[in-house]
Amino acid sequence: MESYLICNAVSPYEKANIGTDILKENTSQVLEAIASKGAITNYIILENEQHELKNKIEAEAKKLLGLNLKVILVDGSFRFVYGNASALLKVIEGEKPLPSNKEINENIFTVEEILNTELKRVVFDGAIKRKSTILLKKTISPREILSKASLIDDFKGMYFGHPMGLFVGEKDLDKEIEVKADYIFFFNEKDCILDRLKNIAERYTKESCGRCVFGFEGVTQINMILSDISLKKGKSSDISLLLDLCSEMRNQVLCEVDLSLATSVISAFECFKEEIEEHITKKSCKAGYCSKFVTYHILADKCIGCTECLEVCEDDAISGKKKFIHVIDQDECSQCGECIKVCEEEAIVKAGAIKPRCPSKPIPCKK
Repeated sequence: MESYLICNAVSPYEKANIGTDILKENTSQVLEAIASKGAITNYIILENEQHELKNKIEAEAKKLLGLNLKVILVDGSFRFVYGNASALLKVIEGEKPLPSNKEINENIFTVEEILNTELKRVVFDGAIKRKSTILLKKTISPREILSKASLIDDFKGMYFGHPMGLFVGEKDLDKEIEVKADYIFFFNEKDCILDRLKNIAERYTKESCGRCVFGFEGVTQINMILSDISLKKGKSSDISLLLDLCSEMRNQVLCEVDLSLATSVISAFECFKEEIEEHITKKSCKAGYCSKFVTYHILADKCIGCTECLEVCEDDAISGKKKFIHVIDQDECSQCGECIKVCEEEAIVKAGAIKPRCPSKPIPCKK
């Protein structure tokens, strides 16, 4: 008989509270499954906000004679670490959830693992018509997953969140994978992979505990490099530096949290290296999303020379006069977007890698 069992109901993503939702819906079944394991002391880990669920669990547990159960409430703003076994052992000892290794502990389960369900519940998000919870086979091809998503536009890729940290592009859609993440984000052609990767990395600055040098410094450096690239300050050497850093992190970090970010970065470059590199080599954002790479242009066939855009431009980046096609000086433009807001003719457009042909200086309007 095992001395303890831990059931972790804290989901990695606040947008996908899978463990909590299943526990609310199947409280009795979860407790019966825990009791069947025969541990001396049992623990359920919940977020601080789940007081009602805690009371419900404790009331249901009293009906199961001999079940020694303790429900522990924890800070849900620090989510990823509760997937680490050594951190959860600290929790039941009344200490801070500081991870110390990546070893698997057979006495620790998620809610789904306790119930031993055949299907994995996940939340779809991103370039889909609406966020939705879906049941998937635990081993499945991304193409099968894609068939269940209602995309807004053409498919570019998908990202499986922590603890997987996996990007998948068109070429990998038929490779079967084991789904361990509660959250899958979909991209279309309007999404910038660099921007998404930067957002993912920023999340890890809040999740990394900072106890290991390679983890804390690695997360910090990844964020700095990705930020520089997104701000048009990237250098060609940044790519190899980033990949070398992440490769070393995978070997040296103490827990899965920082490992997941390193895996995310490597996976993103394996699938979308060309798109990310274009931010450095071509100084362009293919998706036209990153503001530092977006340029504003006034279309000659639509401009009526009203001067309204010229009057609202605080950068004095627009030149022209009444009845003349206006021109934007790209070196002076700060991409604030005020000109687009005031142009009733819809003559001002944003451009990414492909730029429209415009006059180099103000010329009389055709209209």
